[in-house]
Amino acid sequence: MRFTDDPVSNYLATTPLALALERGLECGLLAKQEFAAPILDLGCGDGLLAKNLFADKIDTGIDPNAKEIACAEKTGAYHELICCVGSEVPKPSGVYRTIFANSVLEHIPDLEPVLHEAHRLLKVGGSFLLTVPTDEFEQNSVAHRVLVRLGLTNSAARFRSWYNRFWRHYHAYSAPEWRRIMTLAGFEVLEMTRYNPPDMTTRNDCLTPLAAFSIILKRVSARWVLWPRLRKAFFALIVQKIRRSFSERGVSPDGSLLFIEARKVLQDVP
Repeated sequence: MRFTDDPVSNYLATTPLALALERGLECGLLAKQEFAAPILDLGCGDGLLAKNLFADKIDTGIDPNAKEIACAEKTGAYHELICCVGSEVPKPSGVYRTIFANSVLEHIPDLEPVLHEAHRLLKVGGSFLLTVPTDEFEQNSVAHRVLVRLGLTNSAARFRSWYNRFWRHYHAYSAPEWRRIMTLAGFEVLEMTRYNPPDMTTRNDCLTPLAAFSIILKRVSARWVLWPRLRKAFFALIVQKIRRSFSERGVSPDGSLLFIEARKVLQDVP
């Protein structure tokens, strides 16, 4: 699988800045992995990750949202798109060699059936690549850090609960807990990399309100940005600095997001 030359610039041109910075960092992590075909994009959404990251088409993308599937079709990034839930994918067992789920699993209320389905769909020895939040993600938001600084611990706890409800984060665990969950689902965890340190999380949190117009535009026109070429030209002035910050500070022991490389090691149990 070949990668595009500049996924960071691609994201800066096509999405709100906060989203572009987080996804751009994730693209750097994913581009270091081997994606053996056939490949399944689990929770493909609007298809922008596949479009911005890969130079070749992905075999299959799935998502339960029909509107997002329609957006993904316009990207031309997939050979096949299926509107379905992650726990019931109409494909034979062992058909994929790579499955990836970028910022997806935390949004699935009932996670166990989806992990079991991913296990079924992978060949033995196949790779499952995913990015997920840790239980520290919401703690690095601006409001939470202010509340903690003021000593308002009860208010901070209520804010963390609200924050996860707002973003529909049903699962945000420590790295050891994510390892345990993946192991119980029949995967061997080969690598766990923490990324997006507190200052980056706070920065992105501050930039999120600026995406209000883009959110409205996405709902109306199915795209985030009106003039991608203009945005790409504008951000060309700082893209090298952004890439350098990703390289120097993006991966960090105190990162609140987690990249996991896992492998299917067990046959499916009938």
